[in-house]
Amino acid sequence: MHDIKKKWDKYTEGNFGIIIYLFLGFLIAYGLNTFLAFALQTSTPVVAVFSDSMVPTFYRGDMIIVAGAENIKVGDVVVFDSSDKKYPIIHRVDEIKDGGIVSKGDNNPATDEGRWGVIPLEKIYGKAVLKIPILGWVKILFVELTGIG
Repeated sequence: MHDIKKKWDKYTEGNFGIIIYLFLGFLIAYGLNTFLAFALQTSTPVVAVFSDSMVPTFYRGDMIIVAGAENIKVGDVVVFDSSDKKYPIIHRVDEIKDGGIVSKGDNNPATDEGRWGVIPLEKIYGKAVLKIPILGWVKILFVELTGIG
């Protein structure tokens, strides 16, 4: 066991070691995301809150765990795609109509119907089931620094 540790330490020194650790970090994150997607029955099991539109329920930088979108009802907090953002939107269901939902941020004065119309159920990834404060800043900083959503 001691020999394995010596070899590991040798290969993970300096700049090459940084590359190895970054690669392992991405590999672990990808594996965890894949497992959660399967377990929670959604293609987007983890999202970051990018705005203050859901204050006081969620704050910018919170990480949200999302589960499948079955039995959506008024009052549920859902995660969905929008045409004008690189990241998913996290808002509350304000109304169900025309085969979809009308959403509203808890901190917004009006619904999102004027902005996005009725959101089709196919665009909904799921419901928010768990909040992890602060951890979403990793994703926000990555998106802001690289421009990759």
